[in-house]
Amino acid sequence: KKPNVKIGFFLHIPFPSYEVFRNLPWRDEILKGMMGSDLIGFHTYEYERHFLSSVQRILMCELNFNSILYDARKVKVDSFPMGIDFNKFHGAAIAHQKSDKKSEFQESLDMHKAIKGETQFILSIDRLDYTKGIAQRILAFEVFLEKYPEYLGKVRLVMLAVPSRSNVPQYQDLKNEIDQLVGRINGKFSEVNWTPIWYFYRSMPFENLIDLYCSCDIALLTPVRDGMNLVAKEYIASRVDNTGVLILSEMAGAAQELNEALIINPNNADQIADTIKEALEMPVARQKKGNAIMKDRVKRY
Repeated sequence: KKPNVKIGFFLHIPFPSYEVFRNLPWRDEILKGMMGSDLIGFHTYEYERHFLSSVQRILMCELNFNSILYDARKVKVDSFPMGIDFNKFHGAAIAHQKSDKKSEFQESLDMHKAIKGETQFILSIDRLDYTKGIAQRILAFEVFLEKYPEYLGKVRLVMLAVPSRSNVPQYQDLKNEIDQLVGRINGKFSEVNWTPIWYFYRSMPFENLIDLYCSCDIALLTPVRDGMNLVAKEYIASRVDNTGVLILSEMAGAAQELNEALIINPNNADQIADTIKEALEMPVARQKKGNAIMKDRVKRY
């Protein structure tokens, strides 16, 4: 309709490998539709490579590095890892530390931290989605509590699940599963003044997110598949003094940029449990060294 208009297309989710993609009944239609663009972008080189492989094998197109010759046109393909507004998060975290006036939520966090001495907080923030591995994460935390009982009463998982597609039956089922898991584990391990999982099913205002990023000693992000995962970058940007430990799934696109984090397989509960222990015991000097490198990278890109 508009032959002189340039079209850019960006896919915010992973592009599957050829062996997975070839199973789709509409594989030709999807690829031909995408090839209407002049520039096609992905978060990582891995997704770009999967796409190029599928185009070459299914549409029988000729490739020249990251260009595709299709229908007498050249279509360019490239990776553009999505970043965050570093100054927004870092600046808010600095203001948070300097402020004399704390939010009610921060006061609540401080109170719970102080109840049994210095309780360590593990942060989990996700949209409520089956790709995020939330149920697997809760089960891995249960394995951690069983395997390392010396941490009972000393560690709390602060879990924020942001509502998503709540009118879809499968998402309602997922919420029910997570509600039951949290209830079972809290019932199993709770003490009079300590519950292992602090669960919020809601979105939070920006200032309370900063409260969480600044207060939690560990960020535990274990999606089973994730295009990028910006929470990981936001956590690093908000750690003003470079303390804190990021535990990140190898299945998240961000893992390719933040490889100084503790990288785990989200399907391996034992590994996640051991990594939580490693994070809790990590020397501050090692925390600061890795986080400084990652923060510089997040800021630059």
